[in-house]
Amino acid sequence: MIVKKGLIGTTGRQLVLTALLWLCTGAAVRAEVAIEGVEPAIRSNVLAYLRLEDETCDSPSWRVRRLHAESENEIRAALEVTGYYDVEVDSELRQDAACWQAVYKIRLGQPVVLRNVSIKVDGGDGKLQAVARACALRPGDVLQHAKYDACRRQITRLAADRGYFSKEFVERRVDVYPNEFAADITLHLVSGPRYVFGETTLDQEVLDDDLIRRFVAIEPGDPYDAERVRRLQRDLIASTYFDQVVFDRDPRGAPHFDVPLKVSLTAGKKRQYTAGVGFATDVGPKLRGGILNRRMNASGHQGEVEASLSRVISDIKVSYRVPLDKARDWVTFDTSYTLEDNDSFKSALFTTGAQRVQQRKNGWARTVFLQLRLEDYETGTVQDDYSKLFTPGIGYAFVKEDYPPRPLAGHRSNVQLRGAADVLISDTTFLQVYGNTKWVFGLWSGARLVARAEAGFTAIDEFADLPASVRFYAGGDVSVRGYAYQSLGPTDPLGAVIGGSNLLVGSVEIDQQVAANWSIAAFIDSGNAYDNFKDFDPATGIGAGIRWFSPLGPVRIDVAVPLEKDAPDNYRFHITLGPDL
Repeated sequence: MIVKKGLIGTTGRQLVLTALLWLCTGAAVRAEVAIEGVEPAIRSNVLAYLRLEDETCDSPSWRVRRLHAESENEIRAALEVTGYYDVEVDSELRQDAACWQAVYKIRLGQPVVLRNVSIKVDGGDGKLQAVARACALRPGDVLQHAKYDACRRQITRLAADRGYFSKEFVERRVDVYPNEFAADITLHLVSGPRYVFGETTLDQEVLDDDLIRRFVAIEPGDPYDAERVRRLQRDLIASTYFDQVVFDRDPRGAPHFDVPLKVSLTAGKKRQYTAGVGFATDVGPKLRGGILNRRMNASGHQGEVEASLSRVISDIKVSYRVPLDKARDWVTFDTSYTLEDNDSFKSALFTTGAQRVQQRKNGWARTVFLQLRLEDYETGTVQDDYSKLFTPGIGYAFVKEDYPPRPLAGHRSNVQLRGAADVLISDTTFLQVYGNTKWVFGLWSGARLVARAEAGFTAIDEFADLPASVRFYAGGDVSVRGYAYQSLGPTDPLGAVIGGSNLLVGSVEIDQQVAANWSIAAFIDSGNAYDNFKDFDPATGIGAGIRWFSPLGPVRIDVAVPLEKDAPDNYRFHITLGPDL
């Protein structure tokens, strides 16, 4: 076969030019449909009903005229669902050789309001009764069919979630009396019996059945609750043993009135490799990687190696995890080595120990630990020392949020108590408590308030005996912006920062969404590390920034100005990546 190269080149250029011309001409131009006399929300609803809105300038003239002739009925239907049955519509269709325009002038009359509202649930538990009472339908309100539909769906969905699978609306009516400008609503649900859980079967082949059974807190005969099913699914996924967890629920009616559960578990690859590149102004560019063996044996033991590298903090950590009798209850044995070199101290820290992590029913995770810490460190201008600490401790952590990656409500809290005694391996005796919390509150449309605080207190006779990694410092991306990482705290006689035995930091930020994935923020941070409260001298920074909620997570870029006269910088940029909570 012989191909003429020049001919194909010419034809290709012609096709490209034809496509560009088509995109730039009326073939892609939408004609104008103008709605006048109503507020934006009603206008949007009207346009959604109008089939003419989908036509373009290229549409056949006969079809445009036909759809225009039918538009008044569509407009009336759109207005009736918002409570307006008494309306006048003046329409005009303008056509020329290039395109067309349709104009609709609407005059709304008196709206239909709710006169009698009867929402009743026979049977059911307190939650089902409460959702019926909470429906946003009240006598005197303008009739909104969407609110009626939402109320009905809420009741139906919750009834199913609570196990009322034989539910039935014996009466479901919206009676409209346009001449009286009134409407009556009747919703009457008979719940029927509440179903119970039946047998739970687990379909998997990679782990001991006894191990997987530990995740199942559902007993046959328990009242059905969809939230318990979702919790079981979350626990199985969080175990990292499986890539896919699928539930098959088949409610059985009389005489059983139960819901057997079949859980199909698809195992993921035995080894999981992670690698990534990050950046934060506190530590600069950061490389990280790791290997997780998700199933070292049929008993569910896991092993992991993690490493990270940056110009400020680099570390490597080896962990071995053993599951205990309940879901999300682990004993972990770990060893790590961390190098840190910031403006205030240098540290080479080796740790080894064991910890037990338990997920509590109230949502808090409790960690009980024992740790041996060997640290070689330099701080200030004169102290170069070595420390050995054997530290038992306990910590609690909690996270709750509504809609990541930009939650409008939620909080994250952590608290930890640890200490050491010189009669038990350690070089010194101390007791330390530390906590931090961060809260997100929704404000007006698209706005939220982000508040955070952290505090730490140490009881020790000689502060100089406390190694650098256990001291408190302030300043940086997630502390007091406007100041360098770990650059705030008490100083030695030569002015070098040596850290403090106590810490107090707070921050308030207002974040306003300006586009789908963008927001702007203004903030104030204040706090410092200190030894005695009478010497507490908070450093303060104010600033503004932008937020990009990227597919990989939030990216924050801030400019902060320190308010202290002797601050080393007139302003600082702060860039951070990662979730808000």
